[in-house]
Amino acid sequence: MTGAGLRAALGALLLLAPLQERPRGADPARETALTTAILVGEQREVTLHYRTIAWSAESMQRMRRDPAQRDLLNQRFGLVLQSELETPVALTLGGMKLAAGKWRIGLFMDEGGAFQFTVLVDGETRRFPIDLSESRQTFPYLAFTLMPAEEGLFALVLQWGTEYGRVVFEAAR
Repeated sequence: MTGAGLRAALGALLLLAPLQERPRGADPARETALTTAILVGEQREVTLHYRTIAWSAESMQRMRRDPAQRDLLNQRFGLVLQSELETPVALTLGGMKLAAGKWRIGLFMDEGGAFQFTVLVDGETRRFPIDLSESRQTFPYLAFTLMPAEEGLFALVLQWGTEYGRVVFEAAR
C-alpha cells in the first residue's frame, strides 16, 4: 500500500470510529488531597500539601463578571483549599521574608478577574501577583507543582482550567 493509500485508509477508519462525548467539567466528588515537593539547598525538602478543586468554565465566567460570585469563590478558597507550604529554609516572596516553617497559602481572584497568590502571615492574608498565561490545554482540577527556577530558588506553578501561572520564591538573605 502506498503512503497516500495508507493515509486514506486511516482517514476512513477515523471517520468510522465512534465519537466519544467529552465531559463538560470536572466532578467535584473526585477532588482529592495531593502533595508535591522539591529539594532545595543541602538536600532539604520544601513540600506543598493542597486540595484539588474542580474547574468549570461556566463558573469562572460567572465569577469574573459578578462580584458576589467572586466573593463566594474567594471564601471557598479559604475554606476548601487548605493548602500548606512547609519549608526548612527561610524564603522571600515579593520582598517579604517567610521564616522556615509552615505557611498557609491559597488563591484569590481580584476585581479584574485575575488570580493572586496568598500567604497567611500573622493572621492577615497577604496577596502576591502571579505571572499568568493562557494554556492551550484545559486542566479539569487545580494542580500545583514545585519546580526549579533560574531566577530564584524554586517556582510554585499552578494549572487550572486554561490558567497557567507561577510564583517564584527566593532564598532569604
